[in-house]
Amino acid sequence: MDTTTIATALRREIEAGRLLPGTVLKQELLAKRFGVSRQPVRQALDRLLASGLLDRRPDRSLAVAGLTEEQARELADIRAALESMALRGALPTLGGSDLRKAQRLNEDLVEEEDPATLEELDVAFHRTLYGRCGNARLLSMIDELRRESRRAYSRQPKGSDERVILHAEHRAIIDACARRDEAAALQALSDHLQMTTARLTREGE
Repeated sequence: MDTTTIATALRREIEAGRLLPGTVLKQELLAKRFGVSRQPVRQALDRLLASGLLDRRPDRSLAVAGLTEEQARELADIRAALESMALRGALPTLGGSDLRKAQRLNEDLVEEEDPATLEELDVAFHRTLYGRCGNARLLSMIDELRRESRRAYSRQPKGSDERVILHAEHRAIIDACARRDEAAALQALSDHLQMTTARLTREGE
């Protein structure tokens, strides 16, 4: 197993919330887990450190980094700008079939237990609403930024208040789109992203 494969596996676990902020990653344990020497593990950890997913502690160990409140808000501000642009562009041609699909995805999302599948449903929900904006590059940028918010999914298990709130936030966006009320749709989206920020800043609690 090479450095890239190890780094990718650890990145996915961090983004999915399976490795929580503050978790110390020990080279010897990871080397045993992946069946390799310490060298590729050390190189993989260096990559994650450079990307900001790990922090170096005073004792020189490496631990999973959490998003600071400022970083989470910056991410939410950028997402709000891009996703509002996409929703505004899509709204004039958003059809009934699109809204029904979004509603089905939102109902499926309520019952999902796996954080990774929850992420897929949430991505599909937003893609359904934004897809008709006609700007493939904008959609790609949104998808890339959403990767940085993945850890929020681990904070909303099935049956939790967080999951109920997520469903209600989505419902508010759908209802506003159905009324062709652009201002209300954009406000509902903004409120939704602000709640995502709150989930991210609480991730280390």
